[in-house]
Amino acid sequence: MSSKSTPSETPNRLIDGDLRLIGGLDNKLFRLLAAVDRIGSINQAAKSVGLSYKGAWEMIERANNLSPRVLVATAIGGRHGGGTQLTPAGKALLDLFQRMQEEHRHFLDRLNQQLADNPDFFHLFRRLIMQASARNQLFGQVTSVRAGGVYSEVVVGLKGGDSLVASVTNESAASLGIAPGADVIALIKAPLVIIVKDFGGYRLSARNQLKGTVTRIQKGAVNAEVVIQLPGGDSIAASITNDSVDALGLKDGDSATALFKAGSVILGVATK
Repeated sequence: MSSKSTPSETPNRLIDGDLRLIGGLDNKLFRLLAAVDRIGSINQAAKSVGLSYKGAWEMIERANNLSPRVLVATAIGGRHGGGTQLTPAGKALLDLFQRMQEEHRHFLDRLNQQLADNPDFFHLFRRLIMQASARNQLFGQVTSVRAGGVYSEVVVGLKGGDSLVASVTNESAASLGIAPGADVIALIKAPLVIIVKDFGGYRLSARNQLKGTVTRIQKGAVNAEVVIQLPGGDSIAASITNDSVDALGLKDGDSATALFKAGSVILGVATK
């Protein structure tokens, strides 16, 4: 039984890619050479690798012209007949590339293993892969789940002791496997975040009230993005009008609180 590993056998690959040499000597050319060697027909070989007959011949002719020795030889017979085979030089080049491919796969396996062995980098790369339109994407760990009749209240611990609360249906919590100790991503759209600088003696009903420091205010034509950094290091961005920024007198370094409802938080979990 072979001990060689393939990309599909390595879980959670974060680095991948084909071996490509300079001058257009890439995997497509060598897949064509391998097909020619296996089938003995340029027409059938081209079809097997997804190339047109003309495209396959152009690729082989270029390789033959640039090589010190002919790589592919064709007997008389035309497009639908005759024999096409690799010369000894072609077989040697194909064998060399296949051995290089194997070394390349082992190289990628080692890099992926090094990433997998470092939890910080591994989770960072996995999280960067995710694409979502929500401006705020916060990663944390579920600290408690309190189920109600229809909805569950999920508390997510963030870096440095900060936490937020999400309200999700019991069905969603169960299907996603949301339970204490689970790693989750919390998505909150910036327009759903309210900025409060002074409560004026009032208490508000918003379940999430995260206090921090204004680190950036970027005004646009109508709205501004206000970023508040929490003590633990996470940041919350809010989209409010330029008039609101002026009315609040917001500036960098101000103490401010980001408010948003538990129902405004979408939770996601990583697939295995």
